[in-house]
Amino acid sequence: MDFIIELIFEFLFDGMLETSKSNKVPKFIRYPLIVIILLFFVLVIGFIFIVSILAFKESIIAGILLIIIDLFLIIGTISKLKKEYFAKNKNSSLNNTNT
Repeated sequence: MDFIIELIFEFLFDGMLETSKSNKVPKFIRYPLIVIILLFFVLVIGFIFIVSILAFKESIIAGILLIIIDLFLIIGTISKLKKEYFAKNKNSSLNNTNT
């Protein structure tokens, strides 16, 4: 059962990620998909942050480790967004000006 849920989730999430990066898909479809992906990342990072605060009350070391993991996730998310969505726009505009 876990495999089926993981497979369905992976198809949906990867499909949304690839569709949101494609310029062939209309903007009114791409932008809501980007918002859904961002909401997912924000919810996961926020959940880990809340758990880290609750863990910090029980064990200082566990709270600090979870906060460090949360910071790595925030940095990774920001770098992934820059790489996938913002760098592509710069490259496509450079290619259009050269031709």
